[in-house]
Amino acid sequence: MVTVTPLTMIGVFAPLAYDFLEFKRAQGYKYQSEEKVLQRFCKFSKNYPISEVMLTRELVSDWTASREGEAKKSRMHRITCINQFGCYLRQMGYEVCTIPPHKRWDSGTFTPYVFTHEEIKKLFSASDSVCPIPQSRNMHEALPVLIRLLYSCGLRVSEAVGLRLRDVNFENGILTIREAKFGKDRLIPVSKSLLDRCRKYRETIIPWAMEDDFFFMAPDRTMLSPNTVYGRFRRILWDAGIPYGGKGYGPRLHDLRHTFAVHTLQKWVESGEDLTAMLPVLSVFMGHKSFSATSRYLRLTAEVYPDVIRQVEETCAYAIPDGDSQ
Repeated sequence: MVTVTPLTMIGVFAPLAYDFLEFKRAQGYKYQSEEKVLQRFCKFSKNYPISEVMLTRELVSDWTASREGEAKKSRMHRITCINQFGCYLRQMGYEVCTIPPHKRWDSGTFTPYVFTHEEIKKLFSASDSVCPIPQSRNMHEALPVLIRLLYSCGLRVSEAVGLRLRDVNFENGILTIREAKFGKDRLIPVSKSLLDRCRKYRETIIPWAMEDDFFFMAPDRTMLSPNTVYGRFRRILWDAGIPYGGKGYGPRLHDLRHTFAVHTLQKWVESGEDLTAMLPVLSVFMGHKSFSATSRYLRLTAEVYPDVIRQVEETCAYAIPDGDSQ
């Protein structure tokens, strides 16, 4: 069972925010990033003349309003959280204004950005050069390790920031990803060079950390927010000289995971590996729910590296989805 370090809530909504989190976790939801959203909402509500629990139209409208520079996905997450909290409050008998459902951003047409090998080197170099700032004491030390984990292990950012110290086996070089997407646990081997970086980070930055502490933790010892990492990644892109196409175009932080898959397939094709045997391995490694999710990377690999398309089509043509399935 995952132990979660509680955040400090303030304001009139605080007691019910704690109850709501306990209620959702009892249902099997992790509600880690949602806890941070609720903490910010409770603080936000302090600016309104509210003396009793009541989700007013003005408060909800202001909280869910679009914010400058905010990604659509981040806003959707805020709106989803307040919708869920509002449903809970209504069930508990409190007055709640009608919260309009937020139409999900359709990311199905999004084409992943695949970094070149040279761009990956530039990203690593830029992350190594991040300067420390007072409000994020150890981010300049965490980012070089975190960026390398996302690319080298194909992790989702939620999986990386959710790692506990006990999940990093320094002796065997294995990461344990617990209760990831689709409720799957999996083991991820780590290269010696990356393991050495993880070990150095552990020994010099968090030598005092306990086994149940987050490996990448926020200053308050809670899980490092993915939104914080997203924001710093945009700066790393700039420093690496990699153009950002704007919202919906990328490159996104999640594209490091896409790039891991494409570069892995490229390497396997060039080394003559049997992709029919290796694709299921990649599927398990990445924690995909189905083999079809992994097979989509075959076409992406062929598009990015046209010189390998012949080998891909000869060995795995049956597994390459057509354009309509993308």
